Amino acid sequence: MSTAARRSCSSPARNWSGGLDAARTVVLVGPTAVGKTAVALALAEHWPIEIVSADSRQVYRGLEVATAAPTARERQRVPHHMLGILPPGERYSAGRFAEEASAMLADIRARGRFPVVVGGTGLYVKALAEGLFAEPPLDRPRRDALFALTATLDHATLVRWADRLDPGHTG
Repeated sequence: MSTAARRSCSSPARNWSGGLDAARTVVLVGPTAVGKTAVALALAEHWPIEIVSADSRQVYRGLEVATAAPTARERQRVPHHMLGILPPGERYSAGRFAEEASAMLADIRARGRFPVVVGGTGLYVKALAEGLFAEPPLDRPRRDALFALTATLDHATLVRWADRLDPGHTG
């Protein structure tokens, strides 16, 4: 196995920079239903803001109640982004969020408004703030082959295999 392939499992090197580097951005994070949206709406009474959701579940349609997503009335008061944009079951990742949200933040700033990132998914916020390694495209045939292979292996063999792929991270 090449060094590059081995490093891709838990790469400490970042080759995609985060979207919060260019300008200061307000970020409100916390668990579900603690009032993050209420704080953002209060900010909107004083500044021209737009809210960018950093919630890994609010990105999916149909999960509004389970995720305590902003109500239609709240969404009318302030423009919201990254809410209900995907059908359930579509693959979405922190890397994809960071790329899309970074572009969105730049667009909001270009229109003379202030983006406020609101959400409870810490990995999404971290990916946006610090960046991640470049995410390779999903290779379904390879994934299916790996699932088939790993289904035939016992736990101890899987741990040894994982340790060879990513030394020191198997616990």
